Amino acid sequence: MIFPPETVFTRSPDPLTTEIDGDVVMMDLASSAYFNLDSIGAAIWARLETPTRFEDLCGELHARYDAPLDIIRRDVAALLADMLTHGLVRKEAT
Repeated sequence: MIFPPETVFTRSPDPLTTEIDGDVVMMDLASSAYFNLDSIGAAIWARLETPTRFEDLCGELHARYDAPLDIIRRDVAALLADMLTHGLVRKEAT
């Protein structure tokens, strides 16, 4: 699933998080689920501290990493969809 470019995402305040060696480790107390984000996932998590449009997030990652934009969109969409499913991020009304 690729989200529309104007879709805005932000962090959910619920998970407990900590950074370990550039990765982010998260624990959702409500579901007892554990998540680990690698350095790129951690960069996405950091950016979502403030509401961020899907296309802006993908554009920033494209400028930072040497990967085709369509691959970045696909991978970011997959991560955000998984995070939505587990209540780690929220979609804001647009």
